[in-house]
Amino acid sequence: MAAKAPARAGAQRTVTRAEMDARVRDGEVLVVVHHRVYNLTKWVKFHPGGDLAVRHMAGKDATDAMIAFHPPEVFSERLPRFCVGELAPEDRITSPVSVSYRRLEAKLHEAGFFKTDYFFYARELIKFTALWLAMLYLAVAGKSTLSYIASALCAATLWHQASFVAHDAGHSGISHSRVGDTLFGICLANFFGGLSIGWWKRNHNVHHIVTNDPEHDPDIQHMPFLAVSARFVNNLYSTYYNRVMEFDAAARFFIPKQHFLFYIILAFGRFNLYANSWAYVFARSYMVPYRMFEIVGMSFFWVWYIWLLSHLPSWGHIVGYVLVSHMVTVFLHLQITLSHFGMSTVEEKVLVDGKLVEETFAEKALRTTMDIECPRWMDWFHGGLQFQTAHHLYPRIPRHNLRAVTPLIKSMAKEHNLEFHEFNFVAGNRYVLGVLEQVAHQVGTVLSVDPSKVHMH
Repeated sequence: MAAKAPARAGAQRTVTRAEMDARVRDGEVLVVVHHRVYNLTKWVKFHPGGDLAVRHMAGKDATDAMIAFHPPEVFSERLPRFCVGELAPEDRITSPVSVSYRRLEAKLHEAGFFKTDYFFYARELIKFTALWLAMLYLAVAGKSTLSYIASALCAATLWHQASFVAHDAGHSGISHSRVGDTLFGICLANFFGGLSIGWWKRNHNVHHIVTNDPEHDPDIQHMPFLAVSARFVNNLYSTYYNRVMEFDAAARFFIPKQHFLFYIILAFGRFNLYANSWAYVFARSYMVPYRMFEIVGMSFFWVWYIWLLSHLPSWGHIVGYVLVSHMVTVFLHLQITLSHFGMSTVEEKVLVDGKLVEETFAEKALRTTMDIECPRWMDWFHGGLQFQTAHHLYPRIPRHNLRAVTPLIKSMAKEHNLEFHEFNFVAGNRYVLGVLEQVAHQVGTVLSVDPSKVHMH
């Protein structure tokens, strides 16, 4: 059943846009959903998807984002208790794009696209089990370098493929139960991948809300190694990491060469995910759901992985195994970066009812996202993330349905003269590399003309 406006609970006071903006400036977290104003200030720290995903919507119309991420019962049962009034009629603006987005959401529910094919995920689990057992057997019982390489490739394939299912679980896109999918995601990601599903959810939800914003989106904040915008030369402050991303000596070395080093840097991406995962589970500045379960899971991973490594005959074999098993997962990181690295990083304004307003949730997704066009047999390689636009618009749809949903989204985009970005795999790589090269040249020009632009300590 599609998400509907919360039931009206008696007479509500009117809240003007001016009052709402003033209260937000004073630190309150007020959002608008279906023209009603909700005060989430006291609750925001308990948000299961992380507080930042909510804080980024403060003072804004969050209707479409709420529809994207939440099941209908959130609108009918939980949201009404936070209602503090209705937005003044003169301040209400509903974009035609939002109307189409909500209409399509209802249509997708009616057509059954939110329903899960559990046989699909059962097959995935069987595949993961076979890969894990093969990895252990080839490393422990194997007596040759070839068997160790085969084991490492099984590990890389397991982590590559399991990441896609853990991604679905993080979006509650499997059972559509937040608790059930989160616990399943922990069992898969933490115990067998060494990564925190909670960290991923907090990071990824922010990414969906503020996609490709250099100051807010952690998925494009990879200083000092990569920069998708020349704005990073200005030592931007990351609201996600709560620190300045300094354009330091390392950035001066890497960024002008990033289009040459892109694939090499991606090959080391998994090591960074470990660091972020451990930093998350030990964080004290925000709530960490299932903290101990996550810590136990990641600890279990390192127990069995180190046990496996202990059966290798030499330090050379151990180092080689770690590098092969981790660096071959480069294909996962490549798919993730192709989705956004080449897209716009400049916030847009749109004209609605004669007023210049922020773009809608759907318009942002279409502007900042790239799809990869490929035959069905390549779905294994891309894991459904090649249909990134459909996923960003409706993240709770199981990925096995995204191919069928994509034509409907293309029609919606065409109806509103919005561009749908789609490339084949080779062209997508070329496009992203071209953007990285352009930014590298822009940064190089800034540094050569005015080296003082870079703040050094």
